[in-house]
Amino acid sequence: MRGILAGLTDAELARECARAPAPGYPDEVRTVERCLKVVMREEIAHRLYAERDLAVLEDRAGGGRQEPV
Repeated sequence: MRGILAGLTDAELARECARAPAPGYPDEVRTVERCLKVVMREEIAHRLYAERDLAVLEDRAGGGRQEPV
């Protein structure tokens, strides 16, 4: 993923996406950069939720969880 993102030029990031992401979304300008930011925020949120939920499950199982250093 880093390689792909690092290889994008300013012009590629500024390119407008031709269609709405799904039916029901308003017609508005969306750049590749904006779309990538949404995807990255979603991925971060999903990871945080997964780590939180895993910690709860481990605590319930009596295993506890050590925080990374």
